[in-house]
Amino acid sequence: MPHHGNISFTPGATGLSLEPSPVTNEISKDKNVHVKPTARKFDHRFSAEGLSLAPTPLKDTVKTLDFAKMIPLGNGRPASEMLPWEELTMRVAKRDTGLMSCVKGESSFDLAVALDYGCSGGSTKLVDFLTEHVESIHHPPYSDWQTCLSIGSTSAIERALRLFCNRGDWILVEEYTYSGLITAGKTLGINMLAIEMDDGGLNANDLDAKLSAWGPEKGKKPFVLYTVPSGQNPTGKTQSVQRKRLIYEVAEKHDLYIVEDDPYYFLQHGNFSKGTSNLTAKEYQTHLPATYLSLDLSGRVLRLDSASKILAPGLRLGWVTGCAQVIGKFIEQADMSTLAASGPSQVMVHKLLCETWGHGGFMNWLFDLSLQYRKRRDTMSAACAKYLPSVCHWTLPAVGMFLWIKVDHTQLSSRSSPLALEEKICEELEGKGLMVGRGSWFWVGSESMNELCFRLTFAAAPQERLEQAIRILAEQILLYT
Repeated sequence: MPHHGNISFTPGATGLSLEPSPVTNEISKDKNVHVKPTARKFDHRFSAEGLSLAPTPLKDTVKTLDFAKMIPLGNGRPASEMLPWEELTMRVAKRDTGLMSCVKGESSFDLAVALDYGCSGGSTKLVDFLTEHVESIHHPPYSDWQTCLSIGSTSAIERALRLFCNRGDWILVEEYTYSGLITAGKTLGINMLAIEMDDGGLNANDLDAKLSAWGPEKGKKPFVLYTVPSGQNPTGKTQSVQRKRLIYEVAEKHDLYIVEDDPYYFLQHGNFSKGTSNLTAKEYQTHLPATYLSLDLSGRVLRLDSASKILAPGLRLGWVTGCAQVIGKFIEQADMSTLAASGPSQVMVHKLLCETWGHGGFMNWLFDLSLQYRKRRDTMSAACAKYLPSVCHWTLPAVGMFLWIKVDHTQLSSRSSPLALEEKICEELEGKGLMVGRGSWFWVGSESMNELCFRLTFAAAPQERLEQAIRILAEQILLYT
């Protein structure tokens, strides 16, 4: 695997100095990590593009040379004195933590570094913090795993598809799934095989049955499984640990590679939130369920985490964890496409997590955030029970930010198809100042969608307007009963 270093520039005689540091995360892992088995190799699963990835000469050279000892005429990086900003100052909202600042030349995170080209895998100190975070939450059961930064989950999804899939390949997805995945798959010419869902999310039996029945006449057998296991987008369903174990067994049986997209994982609304005003961050952490990464003995899981739902979407920053072979490819891919996550975004997250909150403070924030979202969920659910007619059905989500409303269209007066009815209702709602997610945006089934569904989020609107929104939706549906 090529050397992936952290590029850290500080003003010097030449205006630049380089302090290479391999992104191996070893120092941040459990001291007993080397007694664990290593991951399988996945050369047989890479796409033609994935197999052809190689280090880019200029970037690979920059990662390994010490510019403090030479005059840098071979790269296109501006010297720090050419950059117009001297200091970045931030304040944490609603918390008495004082100001956070980053200045040129500081040892913690030099602002000149943040404003220059960075390592595609992310700054070493931030990646080390996130590696410790992954270790403490998920405890990956094999030794050669790594974490690197991504530019948010949607970018990471698209890159993962390109890394593993060729045009015309099939992937496995829940029958309703994230619309960004659908768009990316269509753009890349990838077919999607819908797997049924039940109350527990992705159905392991249907997954096994469809893979076992796959014949060569259908083309190459699918081997990439994309799943949103917690607070699933759009249905809000959450897979139990037992369900994950069953699905992982199917993955081992059919040699699947699992893309675990889990941006809502920390937005837990379960029993630990009841009467727990004195709950500590450690207790909150112990109630977090096992993930696919936690169960992964073979290195066949690529886990996607995102700052978008727990810090801020505009950061465009997330982190990706998987076996070293896959993460190495992921970084090589970034070297010639997205490059590094935004330097100022990395500074903001570094100053907040590494220097201000630490791991305990981060857990406290996530717990507080879960409680806030639980209040919003309960407000929306109470409004649904109060206003929605009996043709509407929903289940209280245990995780995340979505409420999935199913409408029994067979009990409505309109004889229009569910798709036509969805279009009409949504247009009328928008005319009344309410936007909801359309079920058709998320449908992957091979046949026409024969359900009328709406995805509602309790995360975006002010809490005091949630009841009003549900009342508008109810009044519109009642027009068709």
